[in-house]
Amino acid sequence: MKIGIIGSNGFIGSNLNLYLSNTKKFKVFCFSSFNKCKADWINKISNEIKKYKPDVIINCAADQNSKDDEKAIRDLLNSNLKANILFMNRAIKNNNFKGYISFGTKWEFNEHGKFDPLNFYAATKHANDIFLKYFSLKNDIVTVSLKIFETYGKFDKRNRILNLLLKNYKQQKILNISPGNQFLDYVHILEICDLIGLICNDILKNKLEGFNIYAVSSKKPIKLKSLIEKLNKNLIKKIKVKIGAKKYRKNEAMKPIRGIDNYPGWKPKLNLIKELKKIFDEKKEK
Repeated sequence: MKIGIIGSNGFIGSNLNLYLSNTKKFKVFCFSSFNKCKADWINKISNEIKKYKPDVIINCAADQNSKDDEKAIRDLLNSNLKANILFMNRAIKNNNFKGYISFGTKWEFNEHGKFDPLNFYAATKHANDIFLKYFSLKNDIVTVSLKIFETYGKFDKRNRILNLLLKNYKQQKILNISPGNQFLDYVHILEICDLIGLICNDILKNKLEGFNIYAVSSKKPIKLKSLIEKLNKNLIKKIKVKIGAKKYRKNEAMKPIRGIDNYPGWKPKLNLIKELKKIFDEKKEK
C-alpha cells in the first residue's frame, strides 16, 4: 500500500513517517512542505500525488494557533480551511485514491461530546469536517477525522506542559503552574501511529465507507496535579512545581471529554507513568 503524508515535519507527521516506513506493509511518500493556500503549493502537491499515486493520503499539516486576533484568524482560515478545500478538490479530480485521513482536536467538543469549540482553531477543524463529508459523499472516497486529545513521546519539541515539566525536571528548577485541576488524556505517539496503520489497512480492505469521526483517547483522563504526584513517586528526582502560582489560561479545557468513540478494535495499552519515566529519566549516551 502506498501512503502519502502531508506535513511530515511535525510531531505526528515525522513519527508517522518513521513508523510506517519501518513496516513492510507501506511505501511512504512525504509531500512538499505545507505552504498555507498558495497556488504554487496546491499545484506542486497535486502533481506529486499524480506522480506517486498514493492509496491513502494522511494530512498532518495544520496551523495550531490558539489566538483569535485578526492575523491569527486569517492564517487559520487559510491553512485549516481554504488550503484543505482547494487541495481536496484538485486531488479528487485528478487522482484516484481510496482514503483521506485528517486530524482534529478534542477542543471542538464539550465534556458531553457535543460541538462547542474552545477557540477559533477548534472551529476551523470542525468546519473542515463538513467539507470532508461533502467530498466523501460526492466522490465515493473514505474520509476519517481523528480527534486528537493529548499526545506524548520521544522527540517532542512542542511547547506543551509535559515538555515544560521535563525541562525543569532536568534542570531541577521550580515551575509555576495553575491549580492543576484540568483533566489531560494522553496517548503515546507510537500508539497513534499504530492506529493510523490499522485504519489504512481497513480502508484498503473496504472495511470503511463514507465520512468517519473517531476519538484518539486513552479513556483514562487524569488531572494535571495528580499526574505530577504520580510521577514524583516514580522518578529518580522530583518535579519541582509551585501549584496555583499561575491562573488558568483563558478558555482552559477543564473537564474530560465523553461521548466520542475510539476506532473499533483499537485500544491504547501503554502505561502513561511508566512511559513518562523512561522519557524523564532517560540516560544520555556518553
